[in-house]
Amino acid sequence: MSIFLKFFIVSLLVSSLLEASSLNVEKIQNDFYDNVIIKPLYSKYRKKSLVDKALQKRANKFRIYNSYWKKAKKELWKNHKYLSSSQFLTLIDLSKQVLIVVLWDNEAKDFYPIGFDFISSGNINREKEVTNGDDHYFKTPAGFFNIKSGWRSDGDTYKDNITMPYGEKDSFVFFFGEQKSIRYNTFNENNTKIKDTKKWKLITGKLQLAMHAHTSSAPLGTPQSHGCIRMSNDLNLYLDNNLVFFKHLYDGKKWIHPYKKPPLEPKNYGLAGEFVLILDSVY
Repeated sequence: MSIFLKFFIVSLLVSSLLEASSLNVEKIQNDFYDNVIIKPLYSKYRKKSLVDKALQKRANKFRIYNSYWKKAKKELWKNHKYLSSSQFLTLIDLSKQVLIVVLWDNEAKDFYPIGFDFISSGNINREKEVTNGDDHYFKTPAGFFNIKSGWRSDGDTYKDNITMPYGEKDSFVFFFGEQKSIRYNTFNENNTKIKDTKKWKLITGKLQLAMHAHTSSAPLGTPQSHGCIRMSNDLNLYLDNNLVFFKHLYDGKKWIHPYKKPPLEPKNYGLAGEFVLILDSVY
């Protein structure tokens, strides 16, 4: 095991917690670390020294300390009644701009963090960029949501030849339905843009909430989106292949949707999940 993997595991959990689970938590953590964190960094930087610097920068920005995790578990526990079997779920901390993959052990009646990655949520201040007819910028709503549906990205690229709004082709868009949220009202009754920001008013509207891959020059880790949760292609692929939101689409090991493509490399069938808990802040 590499020094970085040891560092990652130690910062995640006290070893006694790992031993308390009947599930192979450490193996699942290692798989997340390898596929979501390490492989993408080596693909980007290629040199170990540069990867080391990137890992340190990442650790300086956010770590799952035990004190943080204890508070996160209190929030997760409020919804444990919906979890009738061991399964994956996700926790999103909007204040930290992170998504944490979580494992619920139904036998131990405990939650375990598998790994985290940075995301990008809604930025209502970008409403100033909106012109008449554009989509508005909503705050990503907090709450406990279960997946409703979804589809696979066609991999289209914007005119800049960089931005893939829904990530690489066949990335899965996880859809959580229409949700209430807030945004700024920046147009008057004549549909003219209100330039004076002091005259903007917060209003309640409806957002089609989804989680999806996103490729652009805008960095993950800061609010940028219209209200959906943006993530890396690597995290999206992990959620896809590990069935984190596909409990409703599997009967044992059989994919039951007649039209949507199944994951390319499905695994952890017995841990398929369906829920995301979005918090404004864990603290």
